Amino acid sequence: MSLRMLRRSAVLAMLLTGLSVPLVHAEDAAPAKPADTPAAESTPTKQPDRTPATTPPVSDVVKPETHDKPADAAKQEPDKPADRDTRESICLMIESAARAHDLPLEFFARVIWQESRFQADAVGPVTRSGKRAQGIAQFMPGTASERSLLDPFDPVQALPKSAEFLNELRGQFGNLGLAAAAYNAGPRRVQEWLAGTGPMPQQTRSYVYAITGTTVDDWAAAGRNAKQPDTKANTDCRTLMALLRRAPNPFVAQLEQRVKLGADRPWGVQLAAGFNRDRALAMYARAMSRLSAVIGEHDPSLSSSVFRSRGTRPFYQVRIGAETRPEANELCARIRKAGSACLVLRNRG
Repeated sequence: MSLRMLRRSAVLAMLLTGLSVPLVHAEDAAPAKPADTPAAESTPTKQPDRTPATTPPVSDVVKPETHDKPADAAKQEPDKPADRDTRESICLMIESAARAHDLPLEFFARVIWQESRFQADAVGPVTRSGKRAQGIAQFMPGTASERSLLDPFDPVQALPKSAEFLNELRGQFGNLGLAAAAYNAGPRRVQEWLAGTGPMPQQTRSYVYAITGTTVDDWAAAGRNAKQPDTKANTDCRTLMALLRRAPNPFVAQLEQRVKLGADRPWGVQLAAGFNRDRALAMYARAMSRLSAVIGEHDPSLSSSVFRSRGTRPFYQVRIGAETRPEANELCARIRKAGSACLVLRNRG
């Protein structure tokens, strides 16, 4: 979905300058299938005829939401020492397997997170073939046999086999995005889709998008020229888990390119705010997706302030710029008439 389209419809959740209101996380929107890295949970659903599977969107389709309950649960319940030890052991095994097969750590970890949420005993739903994907890397029985994987439920065996398979798929299809698609839907389906003789399952579209933040169509267009992430990056387990709990959000990244830190017009109509920059932008993005007819082609501006009474953290405000106060008042009036909230403020020059 284009930025212009997303800015075309919106109910604004707004915050007064010094007032903090609960922000909706980008991850909190309606989740798409297992292709949502954060925001809805459950054992990943598998797709028929595939090696491990899950879900994402089409190039100009609704981007999958993040589906991450484990993340929410983690916020509410502190990790028990045993759980923490298990998770860190899994992290170390993932890191070792990724390094051995020259895969970017975050990419490989996202695949496994998407497949099983790091659960070694995960079992997928019954496919049309009557089989279920099994284990932390969600291998179908046939694929496990082909890969000489004796026990899919043993992470020590399954993770290296998974990384090995992904590396081979990258070599076959030219980039990590198509490798993820083939891991999810099966190499044959991806070959048929590239040849124009078969469809790309929506679940796989969501899956690729959730893992890479880029649509499978864009990966196909990039081919072997696609930019590959750094395989040498150093990320500890805690950082890795935090990354996994936040879905890639290219829309917010694209939005940030059009947003300047600091207002560039004298007046602004404030639509979203908060102490977390990404969340404020995501909140604005959701608001704009419902108000484009009212807002038109105005670009947002992002400013930050520090309220001494609330500590030293910057408080971010996302506003639509206006040259004059009457112009800002008129825009805010239209927004309110559409059923949303807004606030007219002078930007600091």
